[in-house]
This record gives sequence, structure tokens and C-alpha cells, in this order.
Amino acid sequence: MKKNLEVYKHLKYNIKMNMINGLAWAIGFNMVNPFIGIYAIKLGADDFQVSLLNSLPALMVVIGVIPVTYLINSLKNVHKFAYIVLYIARAFYFLLALAPFFDKEFQPWIVVILVGVMNLPSMAVGMCWQSFMSELIPHEYRSKVFADRNFWTTIVATITVLVTGWLLDNIVFPINYQVIFTIAFIFGLIESYYFSRFYVVESDLEEANPANFYEAFKNMLESKKFIYFNITSFIYYFTWIMAWPIFTVYKVNFLHANNAWMSIFTIVSSIGSILAFYKWADLSNKKGTGFTVALSALLLGFIPLMWATTKSLYVGAVFDFLGGIAVGGYNMLLLNWLLELLPPTSGKMSYIAVFTLITQIAAFIAPMFGMWLYTQIGYVVFMILTGILRIAVSILYFLVARYKDEVKEAETK
Repeated sequence: MKKNLEVYKHLKYNIKMNMINGLAWAIGFNMVNPFIGIYAIKLGADDFQVSLLNSLPALMVVIGVIPVTYLINSLKNVHKFAYIVLYIARAFYFLLALAPFFDKEFQPWIVVILVGVMNLPSMAVGMCWQSFMSELIPHEYRSKVFADRNFWTTIVATITVLVTGWLLDNIVFPINYQVIFTIAFIFGLIESYYFSRFYVVESDLEEANPANFYEAFKNMLESKKFIYFNITSFIYYFTWIMAWPIFTVYKVNFLHANNAWMSIFTIVSSIGSILAFYKWADLSNKKGTGFTVALSALLLGFIPLMWATTKSLYVGAVFDFLGGIAVGGYNMLLLNWLLELLPPTSGKMSYIAVFTLITQIAAFIAPMFGMWLYTQIGYVVFMILTGILRIAVSILYFLVARYKDEVKEAETK
């Protein structure tokens, strides 16, 4: 009871810190992430190295998620650990700017390795943030809080990408990327500072211990809905992410997209998300989070089918706008659904770790598999197959949403 009073007492403050932290993240992240692929290609990266830009970060998570979970569960001050690690993670933005100083043959590999290693501390912070949100933002506020955060961070991200793309095309290479990544590093420091300002109830940080991981995993097996949720998410992530490097290669190598066009694709996708965030939140409140996740996953399945025969950058931008509508709902609500499935007691970090591990295994394998499959069957067939698979798996999400978990029902009675 005392903890709940503390949560509501500091709710407005934590929402504010979460918003400012999110805005700083949006600026730094979107000065780097949308342009990593073309940065690597300009430094000489081949198709395999481009696929590794998606696969290697996931591999780092697969390797590190369980040890990191044990470490987090053993700490007395998880919050302090999280923001210190966040400072380290954002320092990688600056390290990326140093790649052109090395021998040309090593430059693309340096970018690939840095992007991969950077994801390990970022993953640790992300797990802590998800756990904090489940504690600091009561269930009845989450849809609105997440919608607000996503709405404003997406607007800021859109402006950031637009300005960044223009600057990259108007400053000589590689100085353009070095300047941009250094500025991103500065905003990363701001993001880390406001993350450190969260008010976290002390008792929430001492719920678990390292030995509880296997106990929590055992308890997960009793919740069939959580199991089905993870299996479906694994399959869907695989069908979703396996197309990511192919989109980059097709846009740059076949449609000849430059930095400005890559920023346009990100911008129109962001606009689609902005226009849809509150609609998705309202639909989630009316129909349930699970149903809404399934619907967004279904809509996302049609995007590869649209891209299958696209020959124009302008048409592709329209399709990315529609994709942004679906992605905005899927990303926002999948997290909300996960938080709904977390146990009301200890072990939350372990549940988050299992979900993170499962989805990142898919994220590691999928890009390399997708690149291989693309070289075997060609672009058009690959996109059609990807779309069909996504649509099929989205039906599983609908079934999971309708499933009544006996364990959860027993707990609520």
C-alpha cells in the first residue's frame, strides 16, 4: 500500500522525466540509426556486412541477456547501474565517428562490431526501463503515457532525421557523419542524465535475487498465455526482421536512394506512426491490447507485398508511410501487452529477460537468413513470401489474444 502511494505521489514527475529522456533519446538515436546502413556501405560494406548490422546486435543480446539478468537481480541499486550503463552505451555514438581514421579495409568491420557491441549495454538499460515502467506507471495510465511519449518522440525524430539527412548530403564525407555522430553523443549524455532523474521506489529494486531466475522461469511454464505470446512473438519477429537488410540494399543499390531519401523514408514512416498512436491507444482500451497488437501485425504483413514490385522512390515512400502506421501500433502495444503479462510480484526482470532472449534470437538469425533467401529466390518472390508469412503469423496473435489463461484467472479470483 505504501509503495502504491509513493508511485502515485511521484507519478507526474516520473512521467515528465520519462518524456524528456525520450525526447533526448529520439534526437540522438535518429541522428545515427537511420544512416548506419548507408554509412557502412559508403565505407565499403558488402551485403553480408550490411546483414550483420541487424544480426550482430541481436547476437550480443542472446549472449548477454541471462548474465545481465543475474547481475541486475543481484544489485542493490538497479537505477544507478542503469544510468551509468546508459552513459557507456551512448559513448558508442562517438566511437562510430572514429571509424574513418582506420585502414580502409577495416572501416566497415569497425562499424559492424561497434553497432553490435553497443547493443549489449543498450539491452541492459532497456530491460531496466521496461521494469521501471511496469512499476512507476500504473496500468490505467500506460496507454496514454506511452502514446504521449511515442507521439512527441516521433515528431522530434522526424525533424531530426530530416535535418540530419540534409546535413549529411551537404557536408563532405566522412566529416559529415563524424560531426553528426558527435552531436548524437551529446544528446545521448542528456538522455542519460534525465534517465538518472527517475524517482524509483527503493523497495522495488530489491525484489529478486540471482537464484530466482530459474524459479521465475518455472513459474512462466504455468502461464500458457505467456508461452504462446513468446512463441508467436519469436515467429513474427523472424518474419518481420528478415526483410530489414533487403529493404536497405534495395533502396540504396537498386532505387539509388541517397541520405536525403533515406531520411524521407524514415520521416514518412514516422508521420504514419504519429497520426496513428492515439488511435491505436483508443482501440487498445476498447478491444484489448492483444487484439490491437494482432491487428497491427496483420497490417504490417501487407507492406512487403506492396514493396514487391515497387520501382519508384516516391511510391516506396507512400508504402513506408502505411508501414509506419502499423509499426507504430505494434511497437507501442507489444510492450504494453508484455507488461500486462508480467507477474504482480517478484521475477519481472526474469520474465522480461526471457522475452528479450527469445525475440533477439529471432533478430540474430533472421537478417542473415533473409539475405541468403533473397539471393536464392530473388527480390519479388522474397517480398511476397515475407508478406504471406507475416499475415499468417498475425492470425496466431489473434488466437493468443483470445486465449484465457487459467493461471491468471485463478490469481485474479
